[in-house]
Amino acid sequence: MATNPGLLPLPEDLSLTPAPVNPLSLLVHNEDLGLSVEEAQEFEAYQTALTILGPAAGSVLMCPGNQTNLAPEDMCPYSSKCPLLRMQKAPEDHMCPIERKLVEERFNAWCREIETDPITMLESDRVAVADLTWIDLQEQRCLHILSKGEEARLTVTNPKDVHPETLLPISWEKVIHPNSELLVVLQTQRRSILKDWMLTPEQKWKKAKAEGKGTGKDISSLQSANADKLRKIPSK
Repeated sequence: MATNPGLLPLPEDLSLTPAPVNPLSLLVHNEDLGLSVEEAQEFEAYQTALTILGPAAGSVLMCPGNQTNLAPEDMCPYSSKCPLLRMQKAPEDHMCPIERKLVEERFNAWCREIETDPITMLESDRVAVADLTWIDLQEQRCLHILSKGEEARLTVTNPKDVHPETLLPISWEKVIHPNSELLVVLQTQRRSILKDWMLTPEQKWKKAKAEGKGTGKDISSLQSANADKLRKIPSK
């Protein structure tokens, strides 16, 4: 048997040593998908994006194309502002270029916020960053929807009463737009995550103060200082 000084002995024929099997692998056998070099690179890039970006990558909208035969309310959220749609060059059945860029930029921005590397970050960090990125994405969709025509009034007209026989609406009422309510939910979710991470302005100030780094001149410091003053005012 061949030996390697100072190390464990090696087998005579390394080719006979079975390769370790990944118990978590879903691809036991490599499949020949018949991809060209460019197609294989694109497929690998997509797999990598899903791994790194997490849930945020899977939420990117698939572009429905130029949507020439659809009513405005049935078109995609970005239809009122999308330059590609105005040029009649919206890439049907491809990932929306607007959202793809947005997801990449927001993910990297949140990584910079928590001072971590997108590739080597801890999985607990990745989950939080992916959630924040997803919230940013949904927020942009809501805001774009609410920027179109009647939607910008932040209300919708819904049937209030219907005819007992025909079931046709006989009266209507204005209610808060669902996307406006969804914005509040998304912003609350974001603040909850930031609070857990001590990243709200108030908590940043408290952390800096505890570490002796607070300057007292930033907005969060002024807000917290004013809140302290209000709490010290004696009640009558």
